[in-house]
Amino acid sequence: MKKWIITQTLKNILGSKKAIYTIIGILVTLLSDHLGMDAETAKSLVYSITALVLGQSVADINKGACKNVNNK
Repeated sequence: MKKWIITQTLKNILGSKKAIYTIIGILVTLLSDHLGMDAETAKSLVYSITALVLGQSVADINKGACKNVNNK
């Protein structure tokens, strides 16, 4: 049962664009020195990823609002 719950949780997380973008942002932050990125490039990438997450959040909110309008 515990394995099934973990599997379902991982499927839900990996199915989320916001989660994937956030994981990539964390990896960029942690591995920027190892990848040879300067601080400014890493900062620009993290800002871009943050914008993607915020944009996806707005899209998800609008998706929910459209479902509510269509159900009425």
